[in-house]
Amino acid sequence: MRRLAAGLLIVVAAAGCGGAKHESAPTNAYLTGVHVNASSVRFEFKSKPQEVVAGWQPPSHVNECGSGAPIRLRGKAFVVVHFRPAASAEIKGEQVVRTYTGPRRIHGPGPVLDTARSCDFEADLGWAIGLERRIPLHVDRDGSAVTVSFG
Repeated sequence: MRRLAAGLLIVVAAAGCGGAKHESAPTNAYLTGVHVNASSVRFEFKSKPQEVVAGWQPPSHVNECGSGAPIRLRGKAFVVVHFRPAASAEIKGEQVVRTYTGPRRIHGPGPVLDTARSCDFEADLGWAIGLERRIPLHVDRDGSAVTVSFG
C-alpha cells in the first residue's frame, strides 16, 4: 500500500509542477479603425497583430470565411489581407464588446474602390480590397497600425 501511495504521490507531483511549460494562447489584436483613401487602407488595432498576410485573389476566392458566400467588390483586381490572432470584438465574461464599430464595407475613390470585411472568426480577421487594376502591393507596419498601400 505504501508503494502505491508513494507512486501516486510522484505522479501527482510530476504533473503539477516543474514539468513542461504551458504557453498561453496568443492575445488577439483588436481592430479599432479602418481608413480608406485613394491608394491605401489603414487598419488600426489596440495592439500589434502577430501575423499579417496579404495577397492577390481571383474574384472566385473572395468569400466570407464562415459561410463561403461570395463578396462582390467593385474593381478588376482583388487583395485579401488576414490578421492573426485578431478580432473586432472582445469577449469579457458573457459580454461581447465591439472594438471596431465602423462599417463592414467602405468605398474608396480609386484606385482603391471597395473594402469589405471578409472574416472575423476564430482569431482570424480578414478584409478584402477591390482595386481598379493590379498594381504593386505593399504592407507596412507602424506599431499597432498596418497599412496596405498600392502603387
